[in-house]
Amino acid sequence: MSIYSGRPYTYFIRWSKLNLNYYGVRFANRCRPDDFWVKYFTSSERVKEVRKLHGDPDVIQIRKIFDSVSKARVWESKVLQRLKVHKKEQWLNENVGYAFSWKSGPEHQNYGRKFSTETKLRQSELRSKNQWWNNGSHQVFVPEPPNSNYKRGRLKFNNVGAEIGASISKGKKWYTDGKTSIFTKPGTEPIGFIDGRKIKNRLKPNPLKGSKWWTNGRISKLSFDCPGENWVLGRIT
Repeated sequence: MSIYSGRPYTYFIRWSKLNLNYYGVRFANRCRPDDFWVKYFTSSERVKEVRKLHGDPDVIQIRKIFDSVSKARVWESKVLQRLKVHKKEQWLNENVGYAFSWKSGPEHQNYGRKFSTETKLRQSELRSKNQWWNNGSHQVFVPEPPNSNYKRGRLKFNNVGAEIGASISKGKKWYTDGKTSIFTKPGTEPIGFIDGRKIKNRLKPNPLKGSKWWTNGRISKLSFDCPGENWVLGRIT
């Protein structure tokens, strides 16, 4: 069993001449604050793009070190929400980080807390105002677009490249050639494929199915027919 041995932390970087900022969190196993901007340069594609075009930021800071991953992620989200980074173009962050959840465990600030009906209705109303926005390659679910590059709507693929949407399976069927199976629309199946699906690890038919136990008083055996004289149906136990 692997044991988590990292020291999660939050960090801040800035390109002063460009007036561009980024606030993030690092929580990978065996991560160390002294590796920041030495071996680890954030996972943000927008940060990578700015760094490629303009070089390293002139401000590189470790802001806070934590003793657990959940505390680090909740703190990052709290800071990003307070700064409203998704509404300001000088921030490279594309969302407000780790979504707050009532199910995040005892370390979460809202764990075990009871909310009034009024609070729940207000939270539901805020969630209902969220909309999907995309810039052609990335999408967010927030009330307002992060910047002018974002348009209303959702991409065909999510942010990790998987196809999404309720119509993915609509009109599709399973086809098999006896060895492999594909899930596609009728008329697009390969030549030689027929309706059906190959089931992996299918059990072979039992060759003794339908046979019966027979005994001669000394031994027992399975057979479809009586093994011979002095054999009767039954089994020695």
